[in-house]
Amino acid sequence: MYLFGIGRAVASCCENLTSHFQSFRECFRSKTRSTAEQAEQYLRGLFQSPRANLEQMSETVAETEYYSLHHLLSDAAWDFENVRRETARQADEWIGGPETGLLLDESGVQKKGDHSAGVARQYNGRLGKVENSQVGVYAALARGSQAAIIDFELFLPERWVEDAKRCQEAGIPESARVFRTKPQMAAEMVKRARAAGVRFGFIGADGLYGHATWLLFDWDDAGEVFATEVHSDQQFYFTDPGKAWVPAWEAREWAARLKRKEWHPVILRDGEKGEVRAMFAHTRVWISHPNSAQARQWHLLARRDGKEVKFMLSNAAPDTPLRELARMQAQRHFIERAFENAKGCCGMADYQVRKWRAWYNHMALVCVALLFLVKERRQHSPYAELLSCADVVDMLVAQLPVKIHGREDLVRIIAERHARRQSARDSAYRRQPPAPKNAIRIC
Repeated sequence: MYLFGIGRAVASCCENLTSHFQSFRECFRSKTRSTAEQAEQYLRGLFQSPRANLEQMSETVAETEYYSLHHLLSDAAWDFENVRRETARQADEWIGGPETGLLLDESGVQKKGDHSAGVARQYNGRLGKVENSQVGVYAALARGSQAAIIDFELFLPERWVEDAKRCQEAGIPESARVFRTKPQMAAEMVKRARAAGVRFGFIGADGLYGHATWLLFDWDDAGEVFATEVHSDQQFYFTDPGKAWVPAWEAREWAARLKRKEWHPVILRDGEKGEVRAMFAHTRVWISHPNSAQARQWHLLARRDGKEVKFMLSNAAPDTPLRELARMQAQRHFIERAFENAKGCCGMADYQVRKWRAWYNHMALVCVALLFLVKERRQHSPYAELLSCADVVDMLVAQLPVKIHGREDLVRIIAERHARRQSARDSAYRRQPPAPKNAIRIC
């Protein structure tokens, strides 16, 4: 029976990919022309190519041409915002609901040079250190183990938006040349999701966003439920600080004083190596902010995995049980899984483009690709419950048409590759200033 389920998934995946893209075709149509064919080729290339950059896509995917794909990313008239809205609409249709979380996080891609839009020495979470990178802020809709990225923004450091010439060379529109912090970007994404009618029961985010207390107060004022991680030095009060002077506590200080009986074991989910378990402790605390006349009473949750302790604040209803708070805290894991799938299966980090628009266009198509994988896993889960995103990609790679069928095709592909390299080399030489007349050539 299980083999039948896998066979059914294999037999239908290519046809399902065509149907999936069909619902996005109008997003690639302008008044004068359509780039839907190139967009569908790019979508296949995200799955088929060993590395999802333009050169390898054009050498792998049947009927593709390098310069038409380059035009699709950098110059074509289609609007990535339409694709982003349609992705959010379909993701909501498949996994939206009151138990769904809107998860916010940033992710970086290491880049060489200083010409790519937004590139700078900045913290790259993927590498765990400061490196020359582009960093994006993302929103994912997640329920259970299913997570689809539905929104994205390229982070522009202050030194970028202050350099008009550099912005112009990178194709950054004037409307985008305004410095916004990552929490400010996240706030806009939540509003955009609500305006689009996306259904979610809570907002989840890591400590970068939880540390921005103004953001939590804004969400509380807007009636949004949040469950955001906070730093271990997060300050709080056990009684309302607005009524009398009370001492401030730090989250780590509270956790260090907890007794063994105040920690409760929770089974979070089934994992690859057994059940994922953690210990949780919970209390109600007061949080204040200078911009608010009134402190707010929220939940403070501590999660202990071995020696590591993480903390979460939530404004969920006062009677929310520990089980539900722990579920919301644990759900944030799945935006990390979405990044893994987007990078490992959809070429999210493989692009080799410099322009602002090309970054957004690439990310829009990656979101379309990731949503397809979410749909396939969900559709086939009743009879192939262990189906992974990588499994679906393997099914596609084994069946989608390719460009190279023999020696002649390979010779032609390599010749085209060399022609592009020579053209790029000639262009670089033309831009380079002449060498001094007394320069010594050694090779």
